[in-house]
Order: sequence, then structure tokens, then C-alpha cells
Amino acid sequence: METETLGAAMAALRAGTTTSVELVERSLTRAAARAELNAIAHLDADGARALAEERDRQLASGEIVGPLHGLPVTVKDLFVVDGFTMRAGTRAPLPDLGPQGTAVTRLRDAGAIVLATVNLHEVAYGITGENPWTGDVTNPVDPDRQAGGSSSGSAAAVAAGIGLASLGTDTGGSLRVPASHCGVVGFKPTTGRVPLDGTLPLSATCDHAGPLVRSVDDAALMAAVLTGRSPAPLLPRMPSRFAVPLTFLRGRLSRPLRHAFEGWLDVARRSGVDVVDLELPGVDRALDVFRAIQGPEASRTHAAALAESPAGFSPVVRAQLEAGANITVAAESEAREARATLADTLDAAIGRVDALVLPATPVPAPRRGSEDVELESGTAPLRASLLALTVPFSLTGLPVLCVPFARVDGLPVGVQIVGPRGSDDQVLAVGAWLSSGRR
Repeated sequence: METETLGAAMAALRAGTTTSVELVERSLTRAAARAELNAIAHLDADGARALAEERDRQLASGEIVGPLHGLPVTVKDLFVVDGFTMRAGTRAPLPDLGPQGTAVTRLRDAGAIVLATVNLHEVAYGITGENPWTGDVTNPVDPDRQAGGSSSGSAAAVAAGIGLASLGTDTGGSLRVPASHCGVVGFKPTTGRVPLDGTLPLSATCDHAGPLVRSVDDAALMAAVLTGRSPAPLLPRMPSRFAVPLTFLRGRLSRPLRHAFEGWLDVARRSGVDVVDLELPGVDRALDVFRAIQGPEASRTHAAALAESPAGFSPVVRAQLEAGANITVAAESEAREARATLADTLDAAIGRVDALVLPATPVPAPRRGSEDVELESGTAPLRASLLALTVPFSLTGLPVLCVPFARVDGLPVGVQIVGPRGSDDQVLAVGAWLSSGRR
């Protein structure tokens, strides 16, 4: 599998050993060769080629548009992208989102070439990447497995070399679960760091935008562009202390994944990192709190479509939206108070260590169509089992980096590196050390 990164491609462009046209053509070739992934929602081959030619002319004259000059990327079909039709993986009518938003504009202003928009779990309301309207996005490692959701097309495209990076979203785990399943890097910045105008909301309280990429350096580069900052070299930082929520994880992992995670922690210890247990008060309630906020917010976003064209939603998504509409104002208000308390609690607890670490998923990518997973505690619902590990940090807005750490049953799995609010650079620096082979 091709592992070309944004940084390597930009270095090759500046050295004259490749061109933007060649990078685009390679991505188009891979898109055709990996059509079975069903990653692509809309491909603009002609537009990408024309812009690549322009980028090469600019580079030849000494003009570099920005840090992503001439690099092909994809964007989740949840963002308004000029020149593309946005459908969000549904047949239901969508609300007016206005013009192209800040995040996509920043990518393009940095010189990136949007090669395609990519498929997703319908209206981002799911964790598997399975979609009856657009077809399932399949896992690039094993097509019988789920790619993860909702940013399924983004992760599959990056893993397959269809573009060098992708812009996705994460409300409850939608960057981190696909990153783990597909063996790529995903980064969810601190809440609010990446503007969400021009993006179809699922839960305004919990929505985040961020990159799916092939390296931690690329995550830092994309994060800088998306947050409107000038990119700076990422210096790996060896942590002195990791925290692991041992009590919380008890019974929430499969045995093979727990074995792999404990082996990974042993390597960290041998490298000189102190690994400690960390209690996270209230985290057991995070999923219930999340549902009581996310459900009503999603239902309000799609209220008009539910009233006028409910058959435009698949049965499962329609049922979820209708259930959200039945959550009372009092229950939502209580959940918001609980969220604020949990955010302060987690922020303070994680602030006492260099990072909190835990698996991004309790199992490697399940088979497509699966509704349950096998954990140490027994058979459990797939959706709740996956969200239990990721929701606490999107609910509270903390920055999280997901990097591959092992293979279980031949499939990639990722680890989450979590920091307190605003510690995005520290999280990336720790991730760079973990990925550098210095352990």
C-alpha cells in the first residue's frame, strides 16, 4: 500500500522530482484501481487536472500558493465545496448551508486540489460506514470488513492513496473509528478550533472537523491550515507519564485487543514512560449524556425533511432522528449541565499527565453487517461498544490523536492520545514521538 505523505510530496515538488499533475494522475489511477472501496461520492478529474497544471506553472515561476501547493486531497461529502454537489449520503432534502465554508476555503487557499468528495455514513449518523443509499464504503485492508463511520470514505481514500489527505468530521468518533479500522492517522482538534460553517451539522455541541492522513506530521500540517495558523515543524516529545483509564476499560475491550494494548504499554514503559491508572469520574455516563444532546440537535437539523420527505432517510437513520425528537427539553437541559461538569472533570484529570491513552476501538474492524461485537464481558451492541471509547472526548471537546499501534487478527487498530482542552500541539508532539520509532 502506498504511504506517500503530504510532506514527502511537497518536498518532491520543490525538488522537481514530481509534479502536481503526476500526483493528481496517481490519485486518479488509484481511484479507478480501488473502485471496490466505494470511497468516492463525486470525482472532478478534469477540474483537478486543470488546477494541477496551473499549480505546476506557478511553481515553475517561483510562486508557491501555500503549504499544500499542488497536493490532491479529498473532502467528506458533508461540506459545501464549490464545484461539487453535496448530498451527505442521503436521499432526503438538506437544509441550506450557504456558501463554501472556512475549512474548505482554507485548504484551497493553501494550494490544495480537491480531487473528490467522499462517501460517508448517511448524514454522518452512524459508526459503520454502511449506507443503503450510496452503498457501503469497504475496508481497504479487507473488503468484508467495515471501514468505520461516519468519515468512512475519507479514511478509505487516504489508506488507498486516493489523495494525500482528507477533511472529515467527528461528532462521537467519526474520525477516530475509521482511522483505527483503516490503519491511518486521524486528528480531532479541540472543539471550535476548525470552523464548521458550510458543513451539515449533526450535533452543533459535539461536531468537530479534522484531518485523516498518513502521518502525524501530516496531521499537524493539516491542523495548522484548517485552524488558520502558519505551519511549524513538529518536534517529537517523549512523554514522562501516560495515564490509562483501567477501571473504565474493564470489560470494554476484546481479549485480543486488550492483549495488544497491554503489549504496547509495556513497550512504552521500557522506553522510560511512567504508565499510571487514572480514574475518570462520570465517564460511564458520557454516552447517555451524548445521546440526550446529539439526538435533539440532529432532529432539529433535519426537522423539515422529516416532516416533508421522511422516506428520504434510510429506516435506521430515520428512526434515530425521530427518537431524538422525542427527547424532552428537560432531559436535554440536564444533559448539558452534566456535559459541562464532565468537561471540567476530564480536563483537570488529564491535565495531570502528559496524555491519556486508550484504544480507539474495542475490536478491529467488524465484518460488514455486524450488529454486535464480542468483548471480554460478552456479546455487546456494536454501536454502543465503539462509541463508549470515543464519545467522552468529542462530548467534552478535548483534542484527540488516533495513530495505528498494532494489528489484531491481521487488521489495524489505533490508539487514542488525549490531552486537556487547548493542548493540541502537545498531543501531536507526543504522537510524533510514538510514531517516530524512538520507543
